[in-house]
Parts: sequence; structure tokens; C-alpha cells
Amino acid sequence: MASVNRSEVMDYGGLSNLEILISDVNKLVSLPDIYYRLESLIEQPDSTLDDFAKLLGTEPDLCARLLSLANSAFYSFPSSIESINKAVQIIGTRQIRELVLATSVINAFNKMPLGMVNMKMFWEHSVAVGVMAKSIGQYCHLPQPERFYVSGLLHDIGRLIFYLKMPGLMHDLLIQREAQEEYLYVLEQNKLGYNHALAGGQLLAKWRVPDSIHEPVRYHHGVDAASDYSAVTAAVHIADVWVNKYQLGTSGERFELPVDAQALEILDLQHYELDEIWSLAEDDIKAVLQQFLSQ
Repeated sequence: MASVNRSEVMDYGGLSNLEILISDVNKLVSLPDIYYRLESLIEQPDSTLDDFAKLLGTEPDLCARLLSLANSAFYSFPSSIESINKAVQIIGTRQIRELVLATSVINAFNKMPLGMVNMKMFWEHSVAVGVMAKSIGQYCHLPQPERFYVSGLLHDIGRLIFYLKMPGLMHDLLIQREAQEEYLYVLEQNKLGYNHALAGGQLLAKWRVPDSIHEPVRYHHGVDAASDYSAVTAAVHIADVWVNKYQLGTSGERFELPVDAQALEILDLQHYELDEIWSLAEDDIKAVLQQFLSQ
């Protein structure tokens, strides 16, 4: 292994060094102030729709993305949403916060020098997992299935951390993936003592993102470890497996992943139902991808 890769493992290998990795990434990539100001408004019981609209109105690019998504097939509202006030009213403040989070993370990482990553394929995979996770929530009649989308969208953010801070190591692991026909997340675990899922969850937790989002990210390769948000975690896990199966985009995995039986049990699903959910989700995935990648 090349010396630069040994250095990367020495710097960041082992759970004791994971916090160092997250701190180093946090110096380069962070959420904008508007996310925390929005969070503060949500926590204030006397906040009005006008308060939210005024705050969001300070970021025209962000408003354009929010309105575009609000009018996409993801929500399928019967009439056009033409203002941020209307978007907040219909979508709800907490979902607006989640969309601001997703948009902010995308913008932040898209500005980073991630030469090893095809970002179009990365976000294709991520968006498809988000929409599939939402579709699983709908199929299982779970409350507010739209909330599954952001955890699915951000589930592989840890991969971007690795590509950003350990490019030499990731280059080696991608080669090993082919030579050994092994899952990339397993190779990460073997080499570092943790994988991208844990790293992504740690970064989101450091950013004070709600547990309902970072727990599914953290445990989408280990559903049994989830506690408060096991249903969302199970849905994101299954969505990741199914999107990988149909090879829509990629974050680095190449071989078909197994479905965790516990995830099926948590959601009371049978394996044969997953193709039915996928067929129901396909049109939404295509529509959201078209909107998402046009931004």
C-alpha cells in the first residue's frame, strides 16, 4: 500500500480517531447559518409563516430549489406552488427544514475537490434511495413517509467524507473491491474499524441534525443497532439494497447487497413485495431525478 494511504489510516483509523476525521471535515464543510436560524424559528412556538418566508427569502437560490422540489412529482400537489409562504404552509416547517438541510449538504459537498467521485452518479444513487425509502414508508402506511426521503438522500454522505479526506485509501479499497469481489463498506470496516455509515451519522450529529435523520444514516448497514428510528433505518437499508440492485447511480458499491431479514421484519414486509414497491417508485424516481439534476 502506498505511503500516503498508510498515513491516512494512521491519521483516521480506529474509532478513537473518527472524531478527528469529523472535526477535520467540519472545518471544510459546514451547514450554513440559515439552517440553524430556521431550526431556531421552529423551536419558537410564536413563529409565523411570514417569519419562515422572510428568512428563506434571504436565500434566492435556496428558494428556487425549494419551490422546484415542491412542484415536483415527489409531492404531487394538485396545484402549482408559486411562493415560499405557500410551500411552508403546505409542506410544513419541519419538512422545509429537512429540504434546506439536504440542499445545504449538496451545495457544500459539490464545492469540494472530490476528483475520484462522479457526483452525478453519486446523487443519482442517493436521490433514488431517498425516493425508494419514501415509497416503502407509503407502502407500509407509516406516518409522514416524506420524512424518510432526507435520510435516504444523505445515507452515503460518509463516502464523500472518505473520498475527501482519504483519497489514497479509497483508491486502494476500490481496487480491492474488484480483486476480492467484496462489499466496499466491509473493506472500509476492515481497514478503518468503522465504515462510511457511522462516519456520515457522526458528521450529521456534529451538525446538530435531528436524531430522526442521523440515526438511519448511521445504521443503514446495521439495522439491528437502530433504536428510536428503526423503521426509517430499515426503509433506508432496503432502499439502498434495491437501488444498488438496479444499478441506478453509485457511491462506490458494485456488488448486489443482501437484504437484512430484520429490516423486513421491522416493516412487516415480504421479500417479494420489494419489486412491487420498486415498480411503484420508478416514475417518482425518474421525475425527482430530472428535477434534482437540472438544478
